[in-house]
Amino acid sequence: MTTSANQAPRPGLPGDSQTRGGPVTGRRALLGAGLGAGALGLLAACSDGKAQRVAPQPMRAADPSAKTPQPAAPAGAAEIFTGSFQSAKMLGRQTNWMVARPAGVTGELPVVVVLHALNTDHRAAFMGGLEMQSLMQDWATKGNAPFALASVDAARSYYHPRTDGTDGGAMVLDEFLPLLEGAPELGLRTDRIGFFGWSMGGYGALRLGAMLGAPRVAAIAVSSPALWGDPANFPPRAFDTPADYHANSLFGQQDSFTQLPLLIECGSSDQFFTYTRQWMAGLRPPPAFGTSPGGHTNRYWRGVLPGQIAFLGRSLAD
Repeated sequence: MTTSANQAPRPGLPGDSQTRGGPVTGRRALLGAGLGAGALGLLAACSDGKAQRVAPQPMRAADPSAKTPQPAAPAGAAEIFTGSFQSAKMLGRQTNWMVARPAGVTGELPVVVVLHALNTDHRAAFMGGLEMQSLMQDWATKGNAPFALASVDAARSYYHPRTDGTDGGAMVLDEFLPLLEGAPELGLRTDRIGFFGWSMGGYGALRLGAMLGAPRVAAIAVSSPALWGDPANFPPRAFDTPADYHANSLFGQQDSFTQLPLLIECGSSDQFFTYTRQWMAGLRPPPAFGTSPGGHTNRYWRGVLPGQIAFLGRSLAD
């Protein structure tokens, strides 16, 4: 596994939209709420232990070996760890991840696993307009029980087995969670976790949360989950075949959520609003649900994030 400082993500589309890694080697960076591109870079720890700049770079890398002074991290900013591992569940693909811890907090923390949308990656939650780490930091700074955030790049997998042999969901459960638990520098525990996701990641958070179930999963919060309720009308990016849809659609699986605290947010003009309401109608007890004017956009998702962070924080503290 390699570790690195941070690089801004490629732009995301507002769409529907063996292996445990080795130990973290200690490369880390601090990010604040107003993170600018000039403060970001991508460095990788090579097999020989030397830092190397990774190209292409959309901005200058903050090279710790450089002789010129580097910008100071904002005081009180969340602490960010990054790294990668070779994922057997993703056909040997080098898979990148990112973890955020609140500044000034020591000891082991519970973690919320963050699942990204289609056409984004593990960085989108921290640098793609959502900036979840700033809200997590605010939560802890106000004296609430702290927790960490952890995201991983699942590509376009939709977090379930695909005909190409990849399985982003198994990568999260069988590789990423053990990696988090087994990296002492991260200071995380995964015996009781939360899930968060939006769009494709919202579907993934619901699916994987139900697979693990309570009490290991303390809560699930999602925005605009990519749900399709019509078995005759789904895109191939989400399911490969009708049989794949029937095996992995969450429709008809609502009984799996009986013991799981859920918070679902979806804008009233979102493309998944109708299917989301249809799916929720089969949940007992009904979930916490919020809606307001808005579409499938970062603007809507960022607007509802404070309540979701509080919901996850309270649930993990119970």
